[in-house]
Amino acid sequence: MKYTTALLILLISLFFAFGCSEINDEITPTTNFTHHPEGFGDANSDNFHKSVFVNNNWSFNLTECQSCHAADYNGGTVGVSCLNCHTQPAGPEACNTCHGNFADPDFIAPPNDLEGNSDSGFKGVGAHYKHVYDNGISINIGCFECHQQTSSEGDYVHAHISPPPAKIQLSELAFSDSLGLNPEYDFANLDCSNTYCHGGFKYGDIEGNNRTVTWNSTSGKEAVCGTCHGEVDDNGDSVTPLPKGHFGTFVQTQCFM
Repeated sequence: MKYTTALLILLISLFFAFGCSEINDEITPTTNFTHHPEGFGDANSDNFHKSVFVNNNWSFNLTECQSCHAADYNGGTVGVSCLNCHTQPAGPEACNTCHGNFADPDFIAPPNDLEGNSDSGFKGVGAHYKHVYDNGISINIGCFECHQQTSSEGDYVHAHISPPPAKIQLSELAFSDSLGLNPEYDFANLDCSNTYCHGGFKYGDIEGNNRTVTWNSTSGKEAVCGTCHGEVDDNGDSVTPLPKGHFGTFVQTQCFM
């Protein structure tokens, strides 16, 4: 009996010895793994994350970042915070992460555009600055007067998984109740037409020019006072800001007294 027990113990030992050895041989050795390519956080590297996003036509989803770095981007399972560089209150979700001035959370519109362009002749720059920050003939205009606000937890002008250009959805500000015009932005010609903002209106005898304006024009003539509602010569220069059909005479500063 004791020999039988000893033999059984030996067989069990051999089974576990060879079995475990065989199983261990099938285990893939651990490797040092990183989700990002080398240089992903180095602004001087070709693999810097902005360059990666540009090369992928800006198609990315910040939820992928959150899956490792936490919903607030403060470290998460990898223990690496995005907030050391993205210091604005919204972190990587701040508007000026991609356009505007990265160092100024209040400067969220181009220049600069997604590719770093600052000249208004680039379609990504255009008249953003004049509309948002330096509108001399009306109040400054917010992003969502022209852009579509996507349905998401953040107030994104365009979804982070959507490549440029940003969607255009002109707000009520651009519509003219007096003429029933449908305002439109033409992506091919880069111009706005049939907008109340640029003379698409008529009140009694007073009529605007319903001017079609080029978004990225560098002529300086697109929105000079009078071009939308006054007299304009063949070269597009404003002759007088006096609206057609307006009675009396006045100087420009009296319009907004």
